[in-house]
Amino acid sequence: MQIRKILIMLLGLVLLGSFSFAQSSSAMYKEAQKVFKKYRFEVDFADFQLKTYQEGGETVLQLLVIIKSGRNRFDEAMKIGFAASGAAIYKTDAEIDRVSVVVKIQYKDEESIAATADAADAIKLYKGEMNGGAFMARLTWY
Repeated sequence: MQIRKILIMLLGLVLLGSFSFAQSSSAMYKEAQKVFKKYRFEVDFADFQLKTYQEGGETVLQLLVIIKSGRNRFDEAMKIGFAASGAAIYKTDAEIDRVSVVVKIQYKDEESIAATADAADAIKLYKGEMNGGAFMARLTWY
């Protein structure tokens, strides 16, 4: 009987934690959406995801953003994706470690370009503390 109560309490804590994780994701999406709309990019909530993984024994929280773009605007989409992510992290005080942006380029076939940056660099890009050229040089491309 005692074990059942403990299990129910643990399950409740896990559900509460996942609910707050979802709320934080929603708040971040709303902040990022303001930047995306300003530059006329459409990003769905499903394309704005928080991921966790293990790296070197530590848990890393990563924000993944997927943007659709035309072939002539993919570089702008990449930069706006990171700036919007920086805005979302900065305005919601989220503890994100990394940001990854995937740009899906629509032409005859769909091509994808992906890059990853530290969250602190994305925030600096958003706040104007780092220029676009310096930021793009610090990215890890895939």
